[in-house]
Amino acid sequence: MSKILIVDDDVTLRAGLARYLSKRNYVVEDAGSGEEGLNAFLSQMPDLVVSDILMPGMDGFEFCRQLRSNQAGQLVPFIFCRAEGTLNIASRGIP
Repeated sequence: MSKILIVDDDVTLRAGLARYLSKRNYVVEDAGSGEEGLNAFLSQMPDLVVSDILMPGMDGFEFCRQLRSNQAGQLVPFIFCRAEGTLNIASRGIP
């Protein structure tokens, strides 16, 4: 089973995406900041990282830079996301 790390300061968006992915049999770990995301990455070693761009403190770009500076984080796929409005995956045509 693939592990996905979601890093986003918006708890509602993070929980919605985690719920969506969990229902599709992914193991999901989440973090509310870049700093928490780095710790979660090192302890969980996910197969994919999904990160918000705009976060207080460490933004998504710095989080990605720091992740990539670690040998373990160099080959893990990384997706940046930026949500506007509410999360409604079903209305966007994603099964």
